[in-house]
Amino acid sequence: MNHEKTTKQRPALNLPIPRPVKTLLPYIIAGAIILLLPMFIPSFVQSLVTKIMIFSIFGVSMNILWGYAGIPTFGHAAFFGIGGYSVGILIKHVGITDFWLASLLAVLITAFIAAILGIPAFRVYGVGASANPIYFLLVTIAFGELLSRVAIFWRPVTGGNTGLSAIPLPKLDIPGINITQNNYYYLVFIFMVICLFLIYRLINSHYGYALRGIHDNERRMQTLGYNTWLYKYSSYIIAGLFGGVSGVLFAFYGGNMSPANLGMAQTDVVFLIVILGGCTTFFGPVLGSVVILSIEYLSSLYMPDRWPLILGGIFVVAIIFIPNGLSVLLLKYWRKLPHGLAKS
Repeated sequence: MNHEKTTKQRPALNLPIPRPVKTLLPYIIAGAIILLLPMFIPSFVQSLVTKIMIFSIFGVSMNILWGYAGIPTFGHAAFFGIGGYSVGILIKHVGITDFWLASLLAVLITAFIAAILGIPAFRVYGVGASANPIYFLLVTIAFGELLSRVAIFWRPVTGGNTGLSAIPLPKLDIPGINITQNNYYYLVFIFMVICLFLIYRLINSHYGYALRGIHDNERRMQTLGYNTWLYKYSSYIIAGLFGGVSGVLFAFYGGNMSPANLGMAQTDVVFLIVILGGCTTFFGPVLGSVVILSIEYLSSLYMPDRWPLILGGIFVVAIIFIPNGLSVLLLKYWRKLPHGLAKS
């Protein structure tokens, strides 16, 4: 009887979900969906999702400059192309067939070139009140177009107008693992998770908050003793490095790189990815990649010649009706969900 009475008087347990679980829940769900997706979709959709993951890294890397450091650039595609061309040249012409070594060298080459190009770019950009982003935009456009021309005229190495083709799938040299066109999806997924995690930790560190402070008020950050030029310059190199990672993955994905991957044609796509997704949130460019690349795929099926017109139309609609990006719009709805899952 006493036991029964105690049982009846015991209050019902209503344990709250721990805060870390609340915060990570959307990412855990998204990761599980991506991992299980190949089991339920045809190969052409799997290929599209692979490309979306690559461009997610590309878009988020550009957002380090634009969304957090407040540095608009039209030349970020140059690093995408340098990474892809570098790994292809190392494999086909230098003879480095090891995936890890070739990829590492390609990314380091990209970061090195970003460090070189960043010096004149930020020299014309200026510091503090004298900063002029227009000159910076023009210089970065020029860099991208210059590298595109180099890829066209350096025919023996880059393949010229036809591009660098027949880049083989990576060989990981891991027993029991052989990369094919299908399971390359999972390799890209692993790289995407690592890159997004590293970038997320970076922008939420002291360094990242300093970049945001420079974005909001560079003069005040200088007064506090920060070397704002060095912060902006280093962010340019870091963004170029991760842009190079996306280029390396894209080279293996398509098996070829073309001069268009270095110039404005590629920049237009990633520029719109960041605008449509939203540069004020971390995962905005990921959402933008999903939307833009899905529309691009449908356009290639039904209206391949109209893609530039469609791209321009999306840009106009995004600027007028969704100035803050789709991510901000969806975030408002997410916060209205029950149990406060998104209010953590």
